[in-house]
Amino acid sequence: MKSFSTIIIAVVLILTAFQLTACNRLKKLVDKEEKDTVSVEQPLAADADVPEEETIDYDPSDITAFGLYGHVKEAVQMTYEATLQGDKLVRGERAEGSETRYYRFQEDGLVTYDCYKNEYTYDQNGKFIRGRSDASKMERSPRGLIARYENRESSNHWEGYSCDFEYDQEGRMTKLIFTGWEEVFEYNYTYDGDKVYPSRELMEGQACADLFKSRTEYRYTRFDSHGNWLERELWLTEEQGVEDGTDSPQMDVSRRYQIEVRKISYY
Repeated sequence: MKSFSTIIIAVVLILTAFQLTACNRLKKLVDKEEKDTVSVEQPLAADADVPEEETIDYDPSDITAFGLYGHVKEAVQMTYEATLQGDKLVRGERAEGSETRYYRFQEDGLVTYDCYKNEYTYDQNGKFIRGRSDASKMERSPRGLIARYENRESSNHWEGYSCDFEYDQEGRMTKLIFTGWEEVFEYNYTYDGDKVYPSRELMEGQACADLFKSRTEYRYTRFDSHGNWLERELWLTEEQGVEDGTDSPQMDVSRRYQIEVRKISYY
C-alpha cells in the first residue's frame, strides 16, 4: 500500500508541473501578442527618423526660378577676379566691390532671401506678409512664380526699388528689370537645353546720365551630386558711356574675366 501511495503522489506532481509549464507558455504567448499590438498602434516619437519623402512636401518652383536643382536650403556665392593665361582662367583676389550673394529657401521650397537682397517672410499658409521692410510688397503670377518685388520706403527714397521678373515655360528666369531711384537695369538670360542655369546674360542699364551694357558668357567647370554648379567662369564684354542726347553715344569697351564659386546646403 505504501508504494502504491507513493506512485499516486508522483503522478499528481508530474501533472501539476506539466500544467504550470503550459500556463507559463500560454502567458508568454499572450504577453507577446499584446506587446506586438501596442508597438504597431503606438504613434512614432517626435524625434523618430522618418524618410524625407514621406514627411516633407515642397514646391521647387522658387528654387528652379533662381537656377538651382533639388531641395536647397542655402547657397552662398562669391566672385573673384581672374586672368586669362593661354586659354584658361586663373582665379585671383575677391572682385573689388563684390558682395557675397545668398539664396535661402524654406523647407517647403519658398524663397526667403534672394541674390538681389530681397527678403521674403510668410505666414503658416505660405502667404507673403513682410519683406525687407514694412513697405515691401510681393506679387506672384497665376503660375505661382514671383512676378514683382517692391520696396518703397517713404523715409528714404534712395533705398526704394522694384524687381520685375519674367520666366519661360519651364519656370526659368528669362528677364529681370531692376528699377531704383533714377536708375534702371534690365537683365536677359539665355539657357542651353533644359538646364536651369543660364549660358548667357545680357545687361543694359542707366544710372542718371551714365550708360552701361554688358555681355556675359558662362562656362561651368564644377558641379555637385545634385547637378548644381559649384564653380563657373564669366567671360565679360563691358561697355560704359554717358548719355549725350544722340541715338549712338560713345561707349568705352573692355574685356574682363571672373570666377564665381558657391557652397550649397540641402534639407
